[in-house]
Amino acid sequence: MKITDVRATVVEVENPMTPTKSMMHSNFVEVFTDEGIVGRMLSNRGPNPSRSVSQSVVEVMKPLILGQDPLDRERLRELMVARSFGGTTMYSIGAIDLCLWDIAGKKAGMPIYKMLGGYRDKIRAYASLLAFDSPKANADYAVKMVAMGYTGVKLHLRGTYKDHIATARAVRDAVGDNIDCFFDANCRYDRRTALIVGRELDRLHYYWYEEPLPITDLEGLRELSQALDIPIASNEVLYYAQPTHFVPYLVGHVADIMRSDALLGITHAKKVADMCDSFHVKCELEGWGPATGQFATLQIAGCCRNTDVFEKMEPGEAYDMCVKDTIKIDKEGFVHMPTKPGLGLDFDLDEIKKRTVMTFS
Repeated sequence: MKITDVRATVVEVENPMTPTKSMMHSNFVEVFTDEGIVGRMLSNRGPNPSRSVSQSVVEVMKPLILGQDPLDRERLRELMVARSFGGTTMYSIGAIDLCLWDIAGKKAGMPIYKMLGGYRDKIRAYASLLAFDSPKANADYAVKMVAMGYTGVKLHLRGTYKDHIATARAVRDAVGDNIDCFFDANCRYDRRTALIVGRELDRLHYYWYEEPLPITDLEGLRELSQALDIPIASNEVLYYAQPTHFVPYLVGHVADIMRSDALLGITHAKKVADMCDSFHVKCELEGWGPATGQFATLQIAGCCRNTDVFEKMEPGEAYDMCVKDTIKIDKEGFVHMPTKPGLGLDFDLDEIKKRTVMTFS
């Protein structure tokens, strides 16, 4: 089997991260083969508009993989990484890697997690929420998620750190002590503020404290981990080319839980998860973004024993653009592994055509 073509299309979709309607660009990438098997993915990772990612896929990566065997994922990734300087090109590599895995799964007639060595058929999900304007609005939406069946909710915050603490309290009071609460600070605090917020999260028995400090502050993260009982989760925004960039965080006991991003590629994310497992550290995967990223994350969660929960974006319909398959929780708050071959989802190609802004081929 040989790769015969690579195409990248910029499509316009609704921005799920804003409370008022706005539009953004996403990348739809396709890798074609001489056997008629096509690998596809859709992502809005990278700058907005996403032209630079799509352009990089075709102008930088396509010449490296054209005519190659799409099943040679490790070798092709090595070729692409050698041309990468991080940032945008890493999302280009990730997009192609997802397409190559999609091809491999379709060729084998298996979902990817089974090809990687299945560990589970379902995993507990937590609802990852938009940031609302007030503690009450956040708490009310968290209650709505619990009523849907979720046993965990994750907060994204607005305002000052005092507003964040007020929101954390309001959500805990609203959902009660039997629901796991996650707190994502998005790398925005300094050391003093991170400690103040962390002590309150300790008191409120939150499940984890995500990225309280910039990931470059290894010493600050280490000290914070030692000072607090709540586990520190970090490195979701470590967008470098090699999984070995996680080594200083693992060897130095910098954080309690590692975060990784499947949109950088299944090959990349699985390597990170396995490395974490060798240090007896949990690797909890980011599930942010459109359905492709969530399906890719679910495939990795299905084969990694050191992943305990799945990040399900809510409201779900805001992230399910241009696809025919979606991920839903069951009555116990679990999501089930995909059963279709490859990534496990089909795209609405007519809808993508309607939303096309530009195509690179």
